[in-house]
Amino acid sequence: MFFLPFAVAKLASECAGMALCMMLFLVINPLYSIILGFVSGKNIKKLWHLPIISAVAFLAGVWLFFGIQEPWFLVYASIYLCIGIISMLITNYIKQR
Repeated sequence: MFFLPFAVAKLASECAGMALCMMLFLVINPLYSIILGFVSGKNIKKLWHLPIISAVAFLAGVWLFFGIQEPWFLVYASIYLCIGIISMLITNYIKQR
């Protein structure tokens, strides 16, 4: 989550970079949050902090990459955090059944 915006900027042209950034925000990062939530839910006592770290890493990465403190990135980070926590809780619930 931290290095992906930098990789997109270095590997893609300007036009393709914008499309890849949108793909990052709307597809890859939510899938990463879901997968991280599933992994965290298997051992919630030790790994509960992973969705939080992931959201903070996303926020730090985009703020450093874009150089602006755009408030909408807080919304994206909050959504990724919610997705990670919900998938963590669902995985833990299924594991306990």
